Amino acid sequence: MDRADLQTQITELIGPGLTRLKSTAVVMGLVGAVLTAIGFFTKTQDAFQSYLFAYLFWAGASIGSLGLLMLHHTVGGGWGWVLRRFLEAATKLLFPMLVLFIPILLPGFLGIKTLYWADGGWANAAAAADPILIQKAGWLNLPGFIVRTVIYFAIWIIYAGFLRKKAALLDQGHDPRAFDALNRWAAFGLVVMVVTVTFAVVDWVMSLTPHWLSSIIGLLYCAAFCLTSISLMLTLVGRLGGGTQLVQDGVPNKFFRDLGNFMLAMVMLWAYMTFSQYLIIYSGNLAEEVPWYLDRAKNGWGILSLGLIIVHFALPFAILIVSSGLKKSPRALGNLAMFIALMRFLDLFWWVVPHFRNSLFDFNAADLGAPLLIGGIWLSLWAAAVERKPLVSAYDPRIEANLHEVVSHHG
Repeated sequence: MDRADLQTQITELIGPGLTRLKSTAVVMGLVGAVLTAIGFFTKTQDAFQSYLFAYLFWAGASIGSLGLLMLHHTVGGGWGWVLRRFLEAATKLLFPMLVLFIPILLPGFLGIKTLYWADGGWANAAAAADPILIQKAGWLNLPGFIVRTVIYFAIWIIYAGFLRKKAALLDQGHDPRAFDALNRWAAFGLVVMVVTVTFAVVDWVMSLTPHWLSSIIGLLYCAAFCLTSISLMLTLVGRLGGGTQLVQDGVPNKFFRDLGNFMLAMVMLWAYMTFSQYLIIYSGNLAEEVPWYLDRAKNGWGILSLGLIIVHFALPFAILIVSSGLKKSPRALGNLAMFIALMRFLDLFWWVVPHFRNSLFDFNAADLGAPLLIGGIWLSLWAAAVERKPLVSAYDPRIEANLHEVVSHHG
């Protein structure tokens, strides 16, 4: 089999899976819309909290995909042969994610006032009498919040479009200049990503409790967004093509083993950053920092805090360390990745909600509805983007050798 035939087969084999995914996404969106509407009508403030943590997951999937795409263009690797098209499709959703940020701003900035107003928030009129918030008013203000969010997304969207444009040249034939440009700009882009993600999560997450500080939150969320992206992408690979004979036998096992090891590294990095943040705050023992963790240690939240250590770190870590065979099976690896993706929702729920609710068991219908609603939209748009291009680029020097190995392995 030559590479053109393999390219066609790999592209066509996920067609039925994409059709099913789009149908599933529509159902997800409809069910999510109903549950979210119920949540907004029963308790608006809680529903906005649900919307924010769900938004952070799906926006993080696109932002993290841009970071992984930059990493691939910088260092190469066979894992990029498997994921590049999926990652590029995810970066096309950055503009829709900017649009989906609007409910936090409108109507009448209700989302901002609900999330960043209550309980001593920076948007509250009482902030004018708070000596700490007075010092932060130059940054934490409504116009600045909106403008900065637009700037973050503009940078990500422009960068993603540039990388896709240059990469498209490699779909047409060998182009050393495009390859060199991708390598240089992607490496620089990784620095840009760290800076912009840091500022973004300071605005969106850390400012929910404006008296609280974390010097490591930017790097923590860079790792978290990359973990969200890699786990979601592997879930989609496993569901769309993981059970097909061509993917199981035609793609060398080492590619999936590398992806499994990469996901393990992201799990470990997330755990390391999370523990480092706790250790720094614990050792500092400052009055404005400690209450953030106290909120997550009482009224049932301590159960979730302890549970995250077990199900988000210890269990995936043990499985990925012990089971080398699992990392060679795209379907099995995809199942574990789906579990990790679900744990990412729990982690973001833990980040956003405890400051506002008295108990872990104060459930709102939007806690389930918002992830389904935004997820249905994201998956529908992602599936449509994936359909537009072949899954394999035959002329990218970073993956050409890997493609030759696949052709030889399968042929």
